[in-house]
Amino acid sequence: MTHLTDQTLTADDLADLREAPGASDPRGTLELTRCDLSGVVLSRADLEDAVLTDCVLDRADLPGARLAGTTWHGGSAREARLRGGDLTDARLERVDLSGAVLEECLLTDTEFHGCRMTGLLAAGTRGMGCLLSRCNAYGADLSGMALARRSHTGTRLTEANLSGADLRGAVLEGCVLLGADLLGTRLDGTDLRGADLGPCDRGRLDSLVGAVVSTAQAVAIAQDVSGILVAD
Repeated sequence: MTHLTDQTLTADDLADLREAPGASDPRGTLELTRCDLSGVVLSRADLEDAVLTDCVLDRADLPGARLAGTTWHGGSAREARLRGGDLTDARLERVDLSGAVLEECLLTDTEFHGCRMTGLLAAGTRGMGCLLSRCNAYGADLSGMALARRSHTGTRLTEANLSGADLRGAVLEGCVLLGADLLGTRLDGTDLRGADLGPCDRGRLDSLVGAVVSTAQAVAIAQDVSGILVAD
């Protein structure tokens, strides 16, 4: 096992970690706790199956990083650039990803729990999709992201770009979609009954085709679009 605590790591340190004794052991052998990797620049960094606890990767530039199977507990990767990286089976809990770049990343069974994702850039991601649970994705660019058939409970998607995203069969209980761009979003069978949809005009109504809404939401939408006041 390679376990580093309270270390400031350079690109050379990061490259050498997989050469250390125990680096070829099974999943979880590389553990970093409260380590600082801020501003590290390293193409195709290998952190596969690593466990990162309260680590700082702010403004790190790790294009094509191998992050499959990683577990992140706390910490931050603000404005980190992970373009084209592999996050398959990764689990991120309470990580600050504000302004991070995940464009073209491979996201298959990737899970984000309680993460701050404001201003995140994640257009053009690949793979079978991911889960967003109780995250704050205000203003995030999630265009084209695969989010189908998962329960994205309690996630704030205010003013997020979801154009072209795949949300078929997903459940958005407690999610906020106020001002979210839903142009071309695939919503067949998407359960929006517990979501805050915000005001609805005719264009937004067209974008909701195929979604499941509650009676109360349908009434509110009808009132928004037509101006008719519905009263018992």
